[in-house]
Amino acid sequence: MEGLLMCAPTTDSPALRVTSLFLSIDGEVNARGQGTPSFFIRLAGCNLRCWQRFGGCDTVYSFGPGTRMSVEELLARVDAAGCPKVTLTGGEPLLQKGAALAALLRGLRERGVFVSMETNGSIAPDFEGRECVGSLVYDYKCPSTGCTAAMQPFAALFRSLGSSDYMKFVLRDPADYAFARERVLEARELRDGRPCPVLAFSPMLPTAADGLPPDALVAQLLADRLFEVQVNIQMHKYVWPDAKTEV
Repeated sequence: MEGLLMCAPTTDSPALRVTSLFLSIDGEVNARGQGTPSFFIRLAGCNLRCWQRFGGCDTVYSFGPGTRMSVEELLARVDAAGCPKVTLTGGEPLLQKGAALAALLRGLRERGVFVSMETNGSIAPDFEGRECVGSLVYDYKCPSTGCTAAMQPFAALFRSLGSSDYMKFVLRDPADYAFARERVLEARELRDGRPCPVLAFSPMLPTAADGLPPDALVAQLLADRLFEVQVNIQMHKYVWPDAKTEV
């Protein structure tokens, strides 16, 4: 794990608004696997405000304007890190879809870097440069977030993703599990032999007193025979449970 790399101001164009850059391991599901070393580019800004009833999300620091960085600077930071995988996250990275994001993605592909992108379910995957993303990881918001109404229609989103992509559901309580289970049953009707994204259930940690701890989640998932679902235990929260900075 490497500490936070601070962003320097730039006036070059094209550019993206960046919250932070850091080298760590990827604690979430993606096509390269959890625990894979990755260079993180956390873009600034988010269009959702999840879990307002429970104190908000765990990356509120990414909601601000960030620091403007040119694509050339970002690619230079990737080169210096020397890591063959990049994770684009936020905030919400697709709020900045356009020429600059496409240029960054194409520059990463030219370098042979594998890119995973973590995004919420509110924006369809129709952005320029999508062909350069090796794994799209959609965080489809469950009822406890208060943001389910902002999600893309599940069927349309599911059909637009491929076998290296993921749709994950962060579960805080049994109501979230029931919602995610219905989406799995819906997905069974949508498969019809085409390449489909992987579905993943992630227990929210720490769980509330009335929450859904990992052992209860696994027991319920097996009892319901949801055998196509992966359980996503967020590895970084176990490696650095008390972290105060980016890891």
